[in-house]
Amino acid sequence: MQILLTTPDPEIAASDFLRSGNIVHAPALHDAPPGDLLDALRRYGATGLIAARRPESEVLRQWSGHHPGGVFVGYAAGRPPQTPHPGVCEHRQPGAGLESVGASLRRCEQWFTLRRLPGPAADPPDGAHRDVVVIGAGIVDLITALHLSESGYEVTVLDRSPEPGSAAWHRYGCTFAGDDARMFTLTEMDCYTNRDPWLKSPDHFRTPVEKLGWLASDRPHRTPEEEEWIDESERIPSWLTRAYTGDVFALNADAGDRWRSLRQRHSALFEDVVLVDDILRVYSDPLHLDAALARHRGIGAVLREFTPEDIARDVPALGPALREGTLSGGFLVPGFTLNVHKFSRRIIDHLVRRGVSFHWNTPVTGVRRDAGGQVTGFDCPLPLPAGAHVVASPGAHGQRLLDGSPCEGRIHGVLGGWVRISNAGTGLRTSLKVARRGHVTEDANVTVARDADGREVLVVGSGYGYVGSDPGAVDGRQLDAVRRGILDTVRRILPGSAPPALSSDPAENYDFKFCVRPWTSTSLGLHHTERTADGGLFVITGGHNTGGFAQAPTVAGAVLASLRGEPHPMHRLYRPDRFTAFADTTTEPAARTARQPVTSAT
Repeated sequence: MQILLTTPDPEIAASDFLRSGNIVHAPALHDAPPGDLLDALRRYGATGLIAARRPESEVLRQWSGHHPGGVFVGYAAGRPPQTPHPGVCEHRQPGAGLESVGASLRRCEQWFTLRRLPGPAADPPDGAHRDVVVIGAGIVDLITALHLSESGYEVTVLDRSPEPGSAAWHRYGCTFAGDDARMFTLTEMDCYTNRDPWLKSPDHFRTPVEKLGWLASDRPHRTPEEEEWIDESERIPSWLTRAYTGDVFALNADAGDRWRSLRQRHSALFEDVVLVDDILRVYSDPLHLDAALARHRGIGAVLREFTPEDIARDVPALGPALREGTLSGGFLVPGFTLNVHKFSRRIIDHLVRRGVSFHWNTPVTGVRRDAGGQVTGFDCPLPLPAGAHVVASPGAHGQRLLDGSPCEGRIHGVLGGWVRISNAGTGLRTSLKVARRGHVTEDANVTVARDADGREVLVVGSGYGYVGSDPGAVDGRQLDAVRRGILDTVRRILPGSAPPALSSDPAENYDFKFCVRPWTSTSLGLHHTERTADGGLFVITGGHNTGGFAQAPTVAGAVLASLRGEPHPMHRLYRPDRFTAFADTTTEPAARTARQPVTSAT
């Protein structure tokens, strides 16, 4: 989508607002005659216009006549007509400056995503198909299988890994390779692209972990695919990050409602999984605390604000960190934590009782397609039912399942590490989110848990380590930087804590381990549906970075809607081409800022 921006604010060119590459800034057109504006809109092939004031109606009428799909115009001054022009979406955003321009751009991108992009590619399925094969048995897949089984589908689950608990942790995907802890909050899945219009393009994917970046790959050079992935992440401007964040948080809120419903319908699944409600967020930096508090207030996600004295009184384990100045304060947010291994096993047992079939050590290594690109089968040692729907949430390790689809190449790996400490002396009853700005492991989750023998432990997870398109390409030195960062957080936040006692479950007796999370360049998840040659549907979900568990019930709802041929917000908001379709232009690429006045051709 090409956008013409005529607002004459000089701050625009100095900000990151033009970073996506599809916005032509032509401030000379602000006072240009209507004919010159119309000529520029046509010349640039623009379907979006952001201006300080509303253009003349005749300009909008003639401009929209060249674009059957419609056009968008946003402005700060002027009144829309009582009878809207056909094919023109008008948005009035009062005010001036970057905030007003950014709001109009966000509305423009939303209009493009919801109105201009085609809907899901697959037609509504034939209701006769009731067999569903779910590829993967991570927590997202298990919640999806639960919803499908409850809705009357015959479900089969295939997983490349051994049965949970029967092998070493590194044989598993993210759910079981990571430790026995997951968290839901209303900001759990977030956007990690640039948020500040005055910052240069973030380079954390190019900077090693030990230098406060995210790079943790052991390969000396990035592949062309990885360069393209990183470049795409760096192109996303702050105003678009805000748009994506709003959509992600809306889906988080939806997931929160669905989690509550699931807990009511299946209370037995949540027994003996160390379910702990509400999360205490604590911060090392007072400015970071203030900004985070304002952010959470904005989405209604603050249950209680604490003074440092309140925290020291109510959570004595944090008293030393507060007194030493390691922590500045915090606040309580809605959410919960649980022990995800215990929870997943309870879901598996429940599904088996419902007749769901699980096949472990059964990898699906690829997707077969005909010359036209349609799915004709799957490379799997187990024959799949004829006409079955296939649902894949491939994590970071199943990227070959994405080949030939719009999701190909869009999921890369970002590792995170885990350590355990005893909770016997610490006595935490509330799980924590710890934010240490400028630290090598800036964000950490401290989850209240129990080991296999029922002893109280704390599971500490943290770290961002980009390993790219190969989840196994882990640099030991950068991994050790993550380990040392987590141990430093434990030492500074919970001084005096002790290692846990040995567990009867060998998988729990480790000094440090890690899992690789599926990540996208935009921080948005993926949802894609296409028809297979035998009449079923192939549905791909994934790439939820830190929010796979958090958004799992909403992912399940989106999958179910796909199989029913029904709309769901995730279908469009998590389109794999959402950014590339918006940022691409249909005309010759234009300079980001027009250096010379734009005038009508003579």
